[in-house]
Amino acid sequence: MTAPLVADGLGRDFGELEALREFTLTVAPGECVALIGANGSGKSTAVRTIAGLLEPSHGSVRVCGHDPHSEPEAENARARLALVPDNPLLYADLTVREHLQLVATVHGVGGPDLGGRIDALLGRLSMTARGDFQPAQLSRGMRQKAQLACALIRPASLLVLDEPVVGLDPPSQRLLQDILAEAKQSGTAVLLTTHQLGFADGLADRALLLEDGSVARAGAFDKVARHVGGLGWTAG
Repeated sequence: MTAPLVADGLGRDFGELEALREFTLTVAPGECVALIGANGSGKSTAVRTIAGLLEPSHGSVRVCGHDPHSEPEAENARARLALVPDNPLLYADLTVREHLQLVATVHGVGGPDLGGRIDALLGRLSMTARGDFQPAQLSRGMRQKAQLACALIRPASLLVLDEPVVGLDPPSQRLLQDILAEAKQSGTAVLLTTHQLGFADGLADRALLLEDGSVARAGAFDKVARHVGGLGWTAG
């Protein structure tokens, strides 16, 4: 079986700054890997390069065997990767429900039962009352939930989340943990970045600690967490 994610020697330069260097990672179906580290350590650069938003300066990425940086392979990679960015990317003139209808249709999951699936997802995320709201009418946390809903309404072999708990209250964070655990059980690979190790505890199987663009430590999540000071550790 082709791994949902294979990154080999991945690097990204911004002029003379090496924001990411020699990043190598394979994520298996049903596995969750957490990227941890302080601000500026390279976590978001890694995620954005994997998702095809940044071109790599070195190395390669494969999403289910497809290169997200080279068409026509990139189209296949995008079809298999669902991204939840750290800053929600939503259309200003579409409601939450219209976003979900659009994403589902683009990914071939329309049909007569789509309305019911959207209603069920909005209900689970406590967004039923905001389904007809546009992004400007939503709080930061609700925009984050809307972006998450867009990732969940469509099929994906790899779910990538960049700081997904930012703006979420504790009950919403626990719900997100449950949703990601269910995604793992269904065979979806999960890659996430987080400053909150407590959120990833019990969810992430492995962790990579990034420092100055390089992987400083990698291994079982609990072992890496202990290295950085335990589950109470938070990077500013």
